[in-house]
Amino acid sequence: MNNGPQSHWSQIAELSFVVDGYELESLAVDESSGYERVSTHFRLRGGGADGLGEDIWPFAEDQEALLSAGPSLPLAGEWTMGAFCAHLAALDQWPEPPSWEAARRYRNWAFESAALDLALRQNKRALPELLGLEPRPVRFVNSLGLGDPPSFDAIARRLARYPELRFKLDADPRWTPDLMDELVVTDAVGSAMSSSKTPTTSPASTSSLPPTCSASPTTRQSTRPATSTQRPSPRAS
Repeated sequence: MNNGPQSHWSQIAELSFVVDGYELESLAVDESSGYERVSTHFRLRGGGADGLGEDIWPFAEDQEALLSAGPSLPLAGEWTMGAFCAHLAALDQWPEPPSWEAARRYRNWAFESAALDLALRQNKRALPELLGLEPRPVRFVNSLGLGDPPSFDAIARRLARYPELRFKLDADPRWTPDLMDELVVTDAVGSAMSSSKTPTTSPASTSSLPPTCSASPTTRQSTRPATSTQRPSPRAS
């Protein structure tokens, strides 16, 4: 969690809660690109309530090592959010070193979000109320790739069933001009995302679709100020 200039961290840090233990649950879904997308649910329990977070790191070997180790971290106790996050930052959350160092942040965020969910439930508070904010509508999008080879079929099937659906697409340099024209006509693509350090689509794609952005913004100098945090990150082992 970020305690930068625009942060509400001070209002969250003193929120108190208790953790009795936690559980891990493996999740998996077959994606259109032909591989199994895995993630892990983190369920913190305490005071008759549960708090959920999710480690969305996509590499199966890292998730399998986590599940094999089980809920082995010393998280039980009475905490404030500030103390719990500081405690997490001092723990080695990885039974095996991750395949990519950025994964440490994903796992830490999963624990932190589960803790915040649990703290809010135990205190019978909603997050907007705690922060003094007015809730506003949020649009959820369907995030997917377009298969191998890329085609418009997956988009057409979804729009036929859910005409108001919107998409975040995984950009692919194999997208053809015809495919991009089909995507533009739908007016349903909110963003095209690249998982690499630089956009992978051709120049034509960025002129017809919403700007391509990076799924790993901390790897780019221009976005480091926006993604940095003053609190300690999970330590590297």
